[in-house]
Amino acid sequence: MSSVKNGQAGVSHVQKDHRELNHELNYFQVDEAIGAGLPLWLPAGVVIRDELEKLMRELEFLAGYERVVSPHIAKEDLYFQSGHLPYYEESMYPAIDLESVRYRLRPMCCPHHHRIFSSKLRSYRDLPLRLAEYGQVYRYEGSGALSGLMRVRGLCQNDAHLYVRESQVKAEILKVLQMYQKAYQILGIKKYRLRLSKWDRSGDKYVSMPEKWEWAENILREVLIESGLPFEEEAGEAAFYGPKIDIQIESVQGKEESASTVQLDFISAERFDLSFINEAGEKERPVILHRAPLGSHERMVALLVELYQGALPLWLSPEQVVIVPLADRHVAAAEEVRSMLHNAFLRVRVDERVESLQRKLAEAWQSKACYVVVIGDREVDEGMISVQRRGDPSRQKMAGGDLRELLQKEVSSRW
Repeated sequence: MSSVKNGQAGVSHVQKDHRELNHELNYFQVDEAIGAGLPLWLPAGVVIRDELEKLMRELEFLAGYERVVSPHIAKEDLYFQSGHLPYYEESMYPAIDLESVRYRLRPMCCPHHHRIFSSKLRSYRDLPLRLAEYGQVYRYEGSGALSGLMRVRGLCQNDAHLYVRESQVKAEILKVLQMYQKAYQILGIKKYRLRLSKWDRSGDKYVSMPEKWEWAENILREVLIESGLPFEEEAGEAAFYGPKIDIQIESVQGKEESASTVQLDFISAERFDLSFINEAGEKERPVILHRAPLGSHERMVALLVELYQGALPLWLSPEQVVIVPLADRHVAAAEEVRSMLHNAFLRVRVDERVESLQRKLAEAWQSKACYVVVIGDREVDEGMISVQRRGDPSRQKMAGGDLRELLQKEVSSRW
């Protein structure tokens, strides 16, 4: 991982924040009838969400993760057991009383995953056990803190919990950091910093177990040193159950946000009475790692939209190809190309409006399309299409099948 401070791919000299870009490109909306901080995702935004999730599903599959799905709500007692209500209640939605049972919207997925771990007898041979979920969670941020997609009240986390032996902790954290490196490389994220987030001995929002805090912070520090990654340390930024490594990215407004995290939890196994059977046939507590390489969809989409100023790489782009027929008589040929690309799972539309070519081209580039295809009499006669890539002033003649192969190769390589 790098902390290079130079420019980022696709960023213009005058940078807009993701809310300004959203007015032009329609990724999400916030509706007063639904509530502040609870974004509605529009089709363009969902494309980016889906592609990010697909990327992480692939990386997690290769890294030996197993996927689970858990409900958005649970009995209140679960969050007393986890410590969220004693330490985190101000950020949770109030209780829901139904038939003499109190429920809460979950602020995190971890208690649910701990219950999955404890649902059967585990052996040391089962570890590390890596449970992953794109989990919807709800946190009541104050009205003044809400900011577009950067800070919301309903968010979907790229969450996972790793149940490991103490001897496996460092190796697993290193593997997590390597996954972060891979994801950031693919996404083109270069400008960030790593922070070792520690507890504050004077604070009352942390479990008071000084020896455990020191042990956990030392492990994270050793991993960071061994990895060779530059980092800074900051007290008072830990989770209530343990220290963490945070990756901080700066928005175009100059505000630093936590984009990714890996946390070392030394308390939850005891709270949930989690254990596995070791080689001697005895019960042993696992250590729990919480990790979220892409953090939340909401914040990561906001950061990427700002990074690229909406001009996302082809694989992430909501609008990959716009086809412009020059006249009505060219629409049939345009539709034939559209159908071929669409059936190859490429995102493509035909602009059939009665407008000038220059206006259609200008609006296609304003929509951040990656490629524009023009079809006129000459193209129809030759059985070819005229192709222009975003940022390249030249046009290239090629067969429709050749464009399909070019785009499929570019998407599969996530270039």
